[in-house]
Amino acid sequence: MAEKQHEAQLQLFGRKELRLYGVIAVESFDETLVELNTKLGGLSISGVDLQVGRLDLDAGELTISGEIGGLIYGKSREERSMRHKGGRLLGRLMR
Repeated sequence: MAEKQHEAQLQLFGRKELRLYGVIAVESFDETLVELNTKLGGLSISGVDLQVGRLDLDAGELTISGEIGGLIYGKSREERSMRHKGGRLLGRLMR
C-alpha cells in the first residue's frame, strides 16, 4: 500500500531545520543551495552548511538542516537564481 502524500507544506524550526512536504524531485543540492520541484512549483533554498537529512520522494517529504538563509519559489532555476542574487545585492546596498 502506498503512503499518503502530504499537500505542499513547509515547517521551519529556528532557521536550523526545514521540513518540506509535497516534494516531487530534487534538482540539485550542495552546502549552499538546494533546488527542488514541489507541488507548488520550483523552490530554491539557500543557506550555509545545508545537509539533506531525510528524503522520501514516494511520500513527498524532505528534511534539510543547516543555517537556512532564504526560500524562493519560481518557475525556472534561472528565475530563482536571479531572485537570490537580487536579494543579496539589495542587502549589500542597504548596509
